[in-house]
Amino acid sequence: MKSVKRLRSLTLFLSLLLVFGCNSNAKNNQINFDIIASEKTLPIHFNEIAFEEQYLVRKLVNQSEFEDTWNLYAFESKTPNVDLKEKDVFFIGVHESGSCPYKIRNIKRNSDNKTITVPLSEPNGACTSDATPRTLVIQIDKEKSKDIESVVIVQSGVETSVPLKN
Repeated sequence: MKSVKRLRSLTLFLSLLLVFGCNSNAKNNQINFDIIASEKTLPIHFNEIAFEEQYLVRKLVNQSEFEDTWNLYAFESKTPNVDLKEKDVFFIGVHESGSCPYKIRNIKRNSDNKTITVPLSEPNGACTSDATPRTLVIQIDKEKSKDIESVVIVQSGVETSVPLKN
């Protein structure tokens, strides 16, 4: 009887260790980011230059690239001030439902440190089936993003690995 109790206790302990160990590891992969812009815009020739005609992701590391890309994406708002000595900027261009705009709630760095995963928010309720443009611009500390070579976009449960275009 004592061996059964010990086995249960050991099983419970290992289960808790596994659960808490996985949770802390997941938090370590979280990347802090700031959304600096989100507009209903895309480059004019999006379908010709986008990855699989769905996504256009760019990583910018200096001011001239940032301003050129801001203009390429045809933002209406003025170019925001970003400290590009401390931050890298990512432009993520997609199509979304006109009634259910995408948001980014978290970003995780994959174990290879060369990929980040960006889940786009799941819609709440019924959405129209139209495809309207959306570009999200985020900034991430250079130290966290220096080795990033691709971005995995998660849209409606489907993961697409998009190589960065610089």
